[in-house]
Amino acid sequence: MANQEHLRLLLTPDWEAWRRDNPRIVPDFVEADLTGTDLSGKNLSRAVLTRANLQGANLQGANLTHAQLDSVDLDNACLDEADLSHVRFDLLDIRNCSFERATLTNATFRGTNLIRAKMRGARLAGVNLEGGMFDLADLTGADLSGANFRGVRMESARLGGAKLIAANLEGAPLSGCNLEEASLEEVIAPRVQLNGANLRNAKLMRGNFREANFHQANLEGASFEGSDICHASLQGANLENARIVACDAQAVDFREAILLGTEISGSNLAASQLQSVDLRSPRLGKVTLVRANLSGAVLFRLNLRSFRFEQARLDGADVRECNLEAANFEEASLVGAVLRGSRLRQANLRHVNGSDADLSGCDLILSSLRGAVLNRADLRFSRLVGADLREVDLRHADLRHADLTNAAVSGLRVWGARLGRSRLPLSLLPWKLAMAISAWFLASQRRREEAERKEEQRRVKDTVRMVKDLEERDPRLRRTAATANRPTSERRQSPREERGPE
Repeated sequence: MANQEHLRLLLTPDWEAWRRDNPRIVPDFVEADLTGTDLSGKNLSRAVLTRANLQGANLQGANLTHAQLDSVDLDNACLDEADLSHVRFDLLDIRNCSFERATLTNATFRGTNLIRAKMRGARLAGVNLEGGMFDLADLTGADLSGANFRGVRMESARLGGAKLIAANLEGAPLSGCNLEEASLEEVIAPRVQLNGANLRNAKLMRGNFREANFHQANLEGASFEGSDICHASLQGANLENARIVACDAQAVDFREAILLGTEISGSNLAASQLQSVDLRSPRLGKVTLVRANLSGAVLFRLNLRSFRFEQARLDGADVRECNLEAANFEEASLVGAVLRGSRLRQANLRHVNGSDADLSGCDLILSSLRGAVLNRADLRFSRLVGADLREVDLRHADLRHADLTNAAVSGLRVWGARLGRSRLPLSLLPWKLAMAISAWFLASQRRREEAERKEEQRRVKDTVRMVKDLEERDPRLRRTAATANRPTSERRQSPREERGPE
């Protein structure tokens, strides 16, 4: 039970003087009934309020540092601007309590029910929120630096402008939360769930967002500078004018993301998913795209000098008129890709698969294509001067007007290739002559086959005309032809034929 003398003094103007005169005495309000009491500005530091009833109490500006609030009833209580540092609110149901601009430094809310709680501008630095329920809570502008969010429930909570610097957000379910202009620098947030969240102009620098879920999130103007976002999902996210600078962004899913004006530079995008993404929209700086999936992507007229595309997939990609000088495409897949008019001087294209690719008009001077597969590729008017074409598969490729002067061609396979007016190294001239003879032979064979087909058609026509003339002169042949042309249902035997011979 509460100390009655303490209760009496609490409700008098002498309370503050008594606390100053008796600093060692711990106020005892165990099971006290303080329903609706005005305790604003009161000094209740270290007070024992276990199982006290504070429903509707006004504690605005009160000092409750280190107070004991075990099993206290704070329903509809006002704790705005109160000092609640180091207070344990563990397992309490305080969803209808107001903590606006309150100081809650190093307080604990483990397993606390704070659904729809009002905590605008509250100072919650270092707070332990583990297992707490903050659904629809208003934490706008709150300072949650260093807070522990592990296991919390924060569906649709409002955290606009909040400070979560160095907070622990590992696996936190923040789906649909409003974090507009929030500060999340240096947060520990692997596997955090931010799908559908509003992170417009949020600061996410130097954070750990490995395997984070930003699916369909609004990240317009957000900054990921220096962050680890490996294996994160940004599918369908709005990254307009966002910054992905100096990031470790390996295996990130960028499919269907809005990248208009996004700054992507100095980042490692190895094994990232960029299928059908228009990379003309972002401000693209030097990035690594090793093993990235760029199938169907648009890179038209980009400056990709010295970019790394080893083992990347660019099947069907639009890479026209790009600067790819000294770029590395070793073992990349360029099946059906369009690189028409691109500058690939000194590029590494060893062992690429470029079947059906369009490389017409490309500058491939001194490039290395050793072991590449370019069957059926279009290389018309391409410049392959001094290129390494050893063991390249150019079967059925179109090399008309191409310049292969001084190219290394040992092991080159050009069977069925079109070499008209191409400039070849001396070692290929006998092959070109053989190809010309082969082409003449094939053309002659086709002409002979065409003549035989026409002769056969003429012979059949003459035979049909001859048979018609014979039928017109011979009545028996005419009757036989007429009978053969009648439908089967109309063909009937005569009575004599039905009875047979008598």
